[in-house]
Amino acid sequence: MELTRRGIARILLTRHFSLIVPEWLKLLFSVAVVAAITGVILLLPWVLDTLAAALTVALAGVGCAAALVAYRLPRLYRWSRPALDLDDHPRLRAVVTEAVELAGFDTMPTVCLRGWGTVAVTRRRGGRLGDVVLPLPLLSALGADELRALIVRELLTVKRWSWHERWGVILLLNYHQDWEWLREACLPLRTSLWAEAGRLVGRELLAEASKAEIIASMAFVWHQCRYLMPFVFRGGPDDLFESFAWKVRTDGLLARIRPRAEALHAAECHTEELCVGPWTTPVPAAQSLIGPVPVKAVRRLSKALVNEIIGKDGGPAGRRPYRLDELPAADWAGPLSDERDHVIQAAATLLDRPATGRDVVNLVVAGRAEELRWWHKSQPCPHPTRGVCALLPLLDVALRGNGYTHEHPFTQRVLIGPEGDRVDLVELAGRVERGEVGAAVTERDPDADARRLAGESLAEGDALGWFERLYAESADGDAIVPWDSRAPHALLAEWSANVAGEGRRALVVGSGTGDDAEHVSGLGFDTVAFDVSETAVRLSRERYPGSRVRYQAADLLNPPEEWRRAFDLVVEIMTVQALPEELHQEAIAAVAGFVAPGGTLLVIASGREEGGAAFAPPWPLTRSEIDAFAAAGGLVAERVEELRDGERLRWRAEFRRPRV
Repeated sequence: MELTRRGIARILLTRHFSLIVPEWLKLLFSVAVVAAITGVILLLPWVLDTLAAALTVALAGVGCAAALVAYRLPRLYRWSRPALDLDDHPRLRAVVTEAVELAGFDTMPTVCLRGWGTVAVTRRRGGRLGDVVLPLPLLSALGADELRALIVRELLTVKRWSWHERWGVILLLNYHQDWEWLREACLPLRTSLWAEAGRLVGRELLAEASKAEIIASMAFVWHQCRYLMPFVFRGGPDDLFESFAWKVRTDGLLARIRPRAEALHAAECHTEELCVGPWTTPVPAAQSLIGPVPVKAVRRLSKALVNEIIGKDGGPAGRRPYRLDELPAADWAGPLSDERDHVIQAAATLLDRPATGRDVVNLVVAGRAEELRWWHKSQPCPHPTRGVCALLPLLDVALRGNGYTHEHPFTQRVLIGPEGDRVDLVELAGRVERGEVGAAVTERDPDADARRLAGESLAEGDALGWFERLYAESADGDAIVPWDSRAPHALLAEWSANVAGEGRRALVVGSGTGDDAEHVSGLGFDTVAFDVSETAVRLSRERYPGSRVRYQAADLLNPPEEWRRAFDLVVEIMTVQALPEELHQEAIAAVAGFVAPGGTLLVIASGREEGGAAFAPPWPLTRSEIDAFAAAGGLVAERVEELRDGERLRWRAEFRRPRV
């Protein structure tokens, strides 16, 4: 079949009539119908005979009209596109001007913003150039060259395509991708457009820009699904677009969603657009293409997006503005718990019986994550596998139930534990999916294994044996090492921001699986790291093959004699507190003894008040025990920080040994 005016008009009138009728006309018609019905009823004899009946009918008519206005009015925001004064945005003006000249137009169009979608150019009567419509999220994600190429492509549709050809492509891309005849009819149009645009801006650049547009659009769909949808009935948040720009520039969102975008569009080589060159991660302009957007305009865009989502269901016209980054943690708990319940329900449906989080893990490990049917499955996603997607809400709820909190409102995949340990949920979910960590991690306290094994060792009179057992069981996937975050401790990373270690030696006490030791080595220190567990040492070497760190097994309470006063930096992070209280003073003296003259000791530990109870590992340190590092080892306290987060207390202390 061919694209004809009559054929496209028939499709629009019979299947998509609402697309061609303006919202204001729908509102006007609805009110007119209500008024007409009310007028007819008022003319009925039995109504005219009774004043009360007439008033009742009139009030009912007014009420229906008001309800229709409240229902329809929010939809008008779908067409609300605030215009930009390009004099306030010189970089964007330069891009648009160059695109207009390349496309062969001699008039400068109005540039408008919208809150979602792709680059578009409107067409006025007689085929005249209308507005250039730019999605605000794309301006955060694309470079100047890519944006210019996309604008040229859309400008050419105004110049080359008639109205029915434009509608044919719109129907194909947005509504009827399964209509093979429409695909074949539109193919020559898209191919010729691609060829002309490619000659003007370059084939490779046009392909790169088209792919970048897809990646950025999918990223914003995920962003609004993750951060807007849970609160959509509150209205539009003021920082929806600001937070998306932050995730693009700071959190690597585009790089993480690119593989999924490529996979979903791998078969879409209808034109050369998606077939030229590899898929690469878009690189935003070094300086934003758009200057500050007025708060009023941002709120209009956010409100328009909200009403695009809920307006069809008669949602509220909007609420008082709010910011996502100011929402309390409790507000996020409900949506994340709901996600967990959806995944478990999907497992129950698949298994045809009641399910638990352990069932979800077993399905994921068995490679059946794709069979789980839950709402998130239909959304674009930046996570590496569907199994990780399914496990994330389970892990989040389990860890938050044990005192973990989100590191940042817009990086909720990272949690911080009560002891300051950092957990990347994506990395942890990947380990669970590969069978490296057991299903229990989704259901129990991460500290449970440490407490169990410590209790057994202490009952046997062995204060240190539980470390080896914990690491051995974790290597088999039967236990969780609660402090294994696969990242250096946040307080260490913060303290060492301006530290250089070239030409100096460092010792990391109780190094576990090596994350802190690798960080110290990365500062330039010649680093030695030890742990009492042989398995921990082996896991460190396996995790960091080729590392410059010298890992070895050693007992803090009986260290090698050559380590005495031998290190320019000693790092002790939560090792002493893992020992019973009666061993604290001996361990403190041993740690302090490693510091060379002129050297530094950094101590990071959980804290408790003097006389406060501690019943199981860890046994947090009191202020007097922190001070004991100086008293027992002949050190001088340079700084002792008392860090409080709610009821949680942590210490970060820095000591030095005098040179003489």
